Formats: sequence, structure tokens, C-alpha cells
Amino acid sequence: MNKELKNLLFEISKSPVIDDGELGSSSELIINYIHKGLQVSRVGIWLLNEDKQLLKSYLLKEEHNIISNISFERSVFPVFFSALDKERNLVIHRDEADYINSEFLDSYLIPNDIITILASPIRHHGEMVGVLICERKGSLKPWVHDDEVFVSALADCFGRAMGAKETLTFQQKLAQVNIDLEGQVAQRTQALNEALGHLKATQSTLVESEKMAALGNLVAGVAHEVNTPLGIAVTSVSHCIDELNLINKRFKDNELAEEDFVSFLDTLSDGLHLIDRNLSRAAELVHNFKRTAADQLTLEKERFNLSQYLGQISSPLRPLTRKHNIQLDIQISEDIFVESYPGAIAQIFTNLVSNCFRHAYPEDFSGNKQIVLGAERCADEIKMFYKDNGKGLTPEVKEKIFEPFFTTARNAGGTGLGMSIVFNLVTQTLGGRLALNSDVGKGLEIDIFIKATE
Repeated sequence: MNKELKNLLFEISKSPVIDDGELGSSSELIINYIHKGLQVSRVGIWLLNEDKQLLKSYLLKEEHNIISNISFERSVFPVFFSALDKERNLVIHRDEADYINSEFLDSYLIPNDIITILASPIRHHGEMVGVLICERKGSLKPWVHDDEVFVSALADCFGRAMGAKETLTFQQKLAQVNIDLEGQVAQRTQALNEALGHLKATQSTLVESEKMAALGNLVAGVAHEVNTPLGIAVTSVSHCIDELNLINKRFKDNELAEEDFVSFLDTLSDGLHLIDRNLSRAAELVHNFKRTAADQLTLEKERFNLSQYLGQISSPLRPLTRKHNIQLDIQISEDIFVESYPGAIAQIFTNLVSNCFRHAYPEDFSGNKQIVLGAERCADEIKMFYKDNGKGLTPEVKEKIFEPFFTTARNAGGTGLGMSIVFNLVTQTLGGRLALNSDVGKGLEIDIFIKATE
């Protein structure tokens, strides 16, 4: 190939226009370089339609004029199309008699005053997608080998440009897909955030409901328990008033004997002692309940005697355990002082005992029912424990017992939050850990470890 054509090929090969994905600019560049290198009259880039039956001019220029709306149909030019499918380049001369010439002579060459044509197929992904056609008018100037190589190279350049266009189209579609996807992700994220907000609000409401339900059980139990000593006190007061009215009448009637007055004093003394004991019992029960309820609602950190506190919180629980025929034992061997959250501890044991009423003892349970609460020192930790001798847990239930909303008593009104609240209070509020030991038919033991403060 001569030096001029080599230089033109080098210039066009390094031009960014070929790879920018704009076929219009690439077409203009290629056609201009052919005009410049081969001094031809007309140059055109023709592209096949989808069914490959029509070859239509994409950009056809004669000098500086653009010629539009020209096409070749396969049915009219079958030999030409067949040759393009097989050959690297085609050369057609008006004065030579061959099958291709006969197809073009009267319909294209003579009407357009074209002497000779050089056509080079454009291929993309190995298939012919079009053709680059150079046309000369006037006197015949034969096509030489360098001309064919030059045109073939530029046809390959246009194939490269089509690849760049395909890549650009894909990138644009991908960018649009990404934009759409980001929009969908943003919408989904917003929807999920809103759903999560609603879920957290609902869960918070349910947790508070579960806590209040436990307090409600305490209220019911304490109310029933307080009623007994108050009833005794009221009866005793009524009896004392009757005795007082009787002794007063005898005094006014001058019928009061010494032994009557002594008997009255003994009766009054017994009645007042009975009133005092029962009112003290009721006051202690109310005090312990108020402390337990207030602690559960405030959750303030303080230093306190854990041994005494477990005794206090067990007082409001006893009426509930008696109602269910369960014996409640407190096992504490020594005074243990901790700096922690008494309200959290009250909630933990209240929830554990309430959970026991619902799950530990089915209707067909036989034998004595027993719950044990206690605390002891274990090296640098304090272990608080809950034990019952109920039906125990299956391996499947043990695995999920602390998960929120997991319950085996959904039909009985269980929310599945009781043990989840216990887990969160122990691990988050108290900064401790839990150990669970249970087998079917062997009861349940939950050990709660918190850091010792002394």
C-alpha cells in the first residue's frame, strides 16, 4: 500500500470518533477519508435491514451533496447480494459483461453515469451488516490492490464503530437500569423504613402491654391477698364495737360487774392485736407491691440488698402462686449487695413466674408444683436463678424460647414477648448472661449471671 493511504489509515485508526459510539460522525469521517485518498465521485455506506433483504443507503455522498432514499432489494439484485455474502471485495465495471453488471447496468450504472464500483462488505460479530461502496464517474480508472485494501480497512473501521455504538447503547441502557433500580431501591428502602418504624412502634406497644399484663396479674393477686387480712380486721373491729356497746350499756344500767369488765378488756386486747397483725400484713403486702411496681416502671440504678429485695418481690407473687396451687420457695444463704437495676430484676422474676403459670403445668400435671427463686455468689459473679418442676422444654422450644413473638400458647393469649423481655433485660439492661437447662419432663432452670460489685 502506498504511503499516502497508509498515513490516512493510521490517522483514522487513532481517531476517537470511531470509538465514541456515534455512527453519524464515524460515517462522515470514513467517507471523507475515502474521497481524500481515492478521489472517487461517490461514496456510500449502506446497511442491511433486519431480515437482510434490503440494502439501504445510510450515508451516500457525491462531492459535498448527500443523496438519500436509495436502496437495493435482494430480489432485484440476487447475484450482487450472493457475492457480498461470499467475497471480501467486489469490483463492477460498466463495460464488462457479467451477471452482476447485468443487474446494475440499466437500473443503476447508466442512470447515474457510473463507470466502476468497488464494494467492500461491512461485518459485525462475523456477519455482514452492510457494505461500503465507492463509485467512479467519467473515464475508467481501474481499482488497484491498494485501493481494495484501503476500502476493506475502512469497512472494518465502520464495523468497529458499530461495535462502539452497540457498547454505548448497552451502557446507556445499563445506566438507565441502574437509575431505575436505584429509584426502586430508594422506594423499597423508604417503605421498609416505614414498615420497620411501624413494627418497632407495635413491638414497643406489645412489650409495654406484656409488662402491664404482668403487673395486672400482680394487682389481681395482691388485691385478693389484701382482702383477707382487711376482712379479718373489719370483722374484729365490728366485734370490738359490739363488746364496747355492751359494756357501755351495762355501765349505764349499773349492771357492770368486775368480771364483765375484765372479760371486756381481754376481748378488746385480743381484737386489737388481731387487727394490728392483719393490718400490718396488708400494709407490708401493699408496700412490697408498690416497690415492685414502681421499680418496674422506673428502672433506676441503685445499690441494694439483693437478698432482701428478692424477699420483697416474692411477696406480691405468692398470692398468684397460691392461686395456681404452686409452692414458692426463696433460697438465699447470705446477704448479697449489688449495684444494679432493681426494677429490671423485678420484671425478670415477675415474667418468669407469669410464664410458668401459662406453660409449666398443664391440666394433666400430677404431683406437687414448686417454683424456687434465689441468688448466690459464683466467683466474681452473682447468680440469680429460677427453677420449676414443670413439664420442661423440647429441644425445638429451647432453641427459640428467647426469640420475640415465639410462643407455644398462641391460642391461650400468649404474645411470645415474655421471655424475649427477660433476655433483653438480662443482656442489655443488667449487662449479664443467661444459662438455660431443661429437658422434657424435668422442669426448667434459668440461671442469670451479673457482675458482682463487691
